[in-house]
Amino acid sequence: MKTTMLRRLQILLLLTALLGLTACSLPKFAYDQAPGYVAGKFNDAFDLDAKQSAALDERLQQFFAWHRKQELGQYRVLLERAARDSSDGIRADEFLHLLDEVRAAWRRSVSRAIDSVGDLATTLTPEQIDSYEAYYYDYSSKYRDYLQMSAQQREHYRVTRNLDRLEQWFGKFDEFDRQRVIERLRQLPDNYEDWIRYRDARQAALIAALRDARKNGLDKARLKDVLLGDDTDYARAFEPGRQAYWQAYARAIEDISGWIGAGQRQTLVSRLEDYARIARDLEQS
Repeated sequence: MKTTMLRRLQILLLLTALLGLTACSLPKFAYDQAPGYVAGKFNDAFDLDAKQSAALDERLQQFFAWHRKQELGQYRVLLERAARDSSDGIRADEFLHLLDEVRAAWRRSVSRAIDSVGDLATTLTPEQIDSYEAYYYDYSSKYRDYLQMSAQQREHYRVTRNLDRLEQWFGKFDEFDRQRVIERLRQLPDNYEDWIRYRDARQAALIAALRDARKNGLDKARLKDVLLGDDTDYARAFEPGRQAYWQAYARAIEDISGWIGAGQRQTLVSRLEDYARIARDLEQS
């Protein structure tokens, strides 16, 4: 199971939640269509043949059945607690705890996805693996572009990206708060370069594992170690910076949530509650 496709799945589930803010029927439709969406992305990347596509469709149906039954209820509980905790602002320790839970949920899904579809790696031809390698190279061009930016351009990119994300949760900031938030976001460390290098090293290890699976059969434990393991060289190198970044980000979120008004905090609470209801409705459908 490759990281780019898993990222696509993560984006799809986020879009499902966002759609639920405006139309209650759309999240179920989007979630029900998720297996076909992910299968299409696999086909784009690997140029699968008919037999491989049929096998993938069956495995993805099984994965999403598991996800609906086992994971959505946990998402609902997590979101409900986050909404309660956010009503009077967000403490850094609360944010970090939530982040750990989200990361654990993501790792569970990746592990299950490998169990569901990982053995299809043994059916990939060298040409199909080459196709995926080229697909990843094209997809990651935006990250290579970041490495060519000046320090000022990098800061602008990071601040704008983070500001947009915050306004998706809290709503638009007024001009005074907006400038304070921008200045606070400028204080965050730049971990993008380390993250890009980690991502590329993990990708190289994945390509090697896929090629080896073709020759020697699949070791799912190896795939999980490549994508999730903490003991790889690239994971060990990246982990200190990852932790430092999120600790700094959590402190920034605590500061920002203390500046804004009660109305914007309620916007966050309402959105978290909406997402919790979406998870509950999807789980019960």
